Amino acid sequence: MIRLVNYRITIGGDNILRRGVTGIGEILVVIDVLRASSTIVTTLANGVKEVIPVNRGEKAFGLRKEGYILAGEHNGVKLPDFDLGNSPVELLEQIKQSNIEKIALKTTNSTEILTEVKTALICSSLNFTAVKHELEDNKGKSANLLAVGSRHGITEDIAVAMALYSSLNDGLEINKAYLKECISHCNTAKHLCKIGYKKDVEFVSQIDKYDVVPVLKGGVIIAQ
Repeated sequence: MIRLVNYRITIGGDNILRRGVTGIGEILVVIDVLRASSTIVTTLANGVKEVIPVNRGEKAFGLRKEGYILAGEHNGVKLPDFDLGNSPVELLEQIKQSNIEKIALKTTNSTEILTEVKTALICSSLNFTAVKHELEDNKGKSANLLAVGSRHGITEDIAVAMALYSSLNDGLEINKAYLKECISHCNTAKHLCKIGYKKDVEFVSQIDKYDVVPVLKGGVIIAQ
């Protein structure tokens, strides 16, 4: 864990769930660039009203009866009987074809965290500056930047967390070319390309495509 002044970086979702390192009055920023955060950001930036993170298939199938589209993956691969994978590109194509208002999302790493914490902001490469401005508007509060990571690595999440941290804490200008390289060439990206999600990697490598801040409250994620 890296800590200075009002900002800190926590590496790995297990530290949140096992050690309870989210402090009272602290803003939790969940960073899972490839791909949960990017999927959430993309859906809310394109007209979807809400995303509900789920950690059990039964919960997801129950929400389907209420009109939710089910999106999810395990180890990167689309879950059986779900409508879509955890893919911002797939979801964007589906949104263009039909009017989607509500999505239930289940992923390997992030939704376990999002179903346990009370509140959080969702940050990706796609909405980096929007989250930065949101934190700047809350100078009286501390922020915990959580780089979630996966079994394939954590480079992309740490890169976004460090860029956000150094910009907020030190006033450093973000090297977007380096940030893009960390995302597009990390081990997680290589794995996704190998299993057929190269378009997702290319899409997520865009920096600041959207000006939206997803906020988790009461188990539901909506656009700020």
